[in-house]
Amino acid sequence: MNFAIVINVYIDVNETHPNPFDHPTSLIRFENENTFMTTLESIRKLKTETTDSLRIYTVASATQQSSEFDELIREKISECFKDFPYNWLLFTNSDIRLLREKTGSAFLSEKGYPELRNVGFILPSIMGEDIIIQIDDDELLRPEYIVKLKEVLAEHPDKYLFTAPYEKNGTVRIKTEDPLKSWKKFSPMDRDMVRFYVESDKAKESLFGFGGNMALRREFAETVHYPLNIPRGEDFSMLLASRLVYENGNALAGIEKENKIFRSFFLPFEEMTIIHRPPSEAKKDFLNYFENNMNRFIMEWGIFIKQKGLTISKMNELSYYIKEMIGYEDFKEYIRPVFDELYEQYPSDQLDEMKSRLFSLIDNVAESDRWEEYKAEQKQYIESMKRIKTEEFKAQVLEYGSRTAVASGD
Repeated sequence: MNFAIVINVYIDVNETHPNPFDHPTSLIRFENENTFMTTLESIRKLKTETTDSLRIYTVASATQQSSEFDELIREKISECFKDFPYNWLLFTNSDIRLLREKTGSAFLSEKGYPELRNVGFILPSIMGEDIIIQIDDDELLRPEYIVKLKEVLAEHPDKYLFTAPYEKNGTVRIKTEDPLKSWKKFSPMDRDMVRFYVESDKAKESLFGFGGNMALRREFAETVHYPLNIPRGEDFSMLLASRLVYENGNALAGIEKENKIFRSFFLPFEEMTIIHRPPSEAKKDFLNYFENNMNRFIMEWGIFIKQKGLTISKMNELSYYIKEMIGYEDFKEYIRPVFDELYEQYPSDQLDEMKSRLFSLIDNVAESDRWEEYKAEQKQYIESMKRIKTEEFKAQVLEYGSRTAVASGD
């Protein structure tokens, strides 16, 4: 079996400018501050069988979509792979752009989180990998991860996407206090974790999962893409979009409803629980954190509210968290008391423009049809994947991914 581990590394090349990533690694302080080396050390310790192949795909993306420092980034990342036991490929922003030009696939983009996750689907699929594992550069795999994953795949040949938890500060529980009484951002996640992990001993169907710990069959990666332009939380957006395809089908793409490829399952196994060690938290600037999240949830709500197959009640069965964040007929009615509480804590001049922006976004999303847009994009994505899965493009992926050094091992 051919396994691919895709690692996203976000590198800040201009710390004076805003960027779309929560906690990128500074390029100028890379040697002292990067968490990537520790992630690679965990991969070195993975237990694998001689009949299996493992290849590492590192997507090292500079902030602001810059390609000015790509050669330096290649040099620094390549040095981390010194004496590495597995085959590896490295892609920077310029590599992604060149591959987009060569293949003509608009889904090869370095714009933001969902676009880079799509890159992590596309490249291993072109290379013919059987199983794709997605992690970030601040996460550690346990030695038995692939051994356990193989057991899961053998036991569930009819399942295509699996998510598993993070362990942070010694626990999988999410004990962060909700920032507002009216915006329960964390407690529903903990309730999901309890029912899908603490109280379960088997794979359970769910909408709950983390993009930094996801394992899937190539067939899934060739048919589902991350909804574009989501500022953060792209993992939940993709799980939601996939479920909506399952519940509704997509006639544009020739997909009938209840196609089993589009279901996702949460795994409660310690062997596949990764250790999450982020260098910093995303919510230091709370109002910025809040607006980014609301932008994301409004856009996800816009996909959900236009379809008919997934009810709010069924959504609650699949994830308390997703239901709490977007399970509303009228999003304005949900968000108004949240702003009432914010006005009790922050000056109005810090909130008025944000409120106006978010209410305008709700209006725009309500007037459009993001569900129809996603279905059309999915059709384009599937057609693109069929077109670019050729030996020619496989050779180009190898060429661009191997430009800095010859990878060792297999």
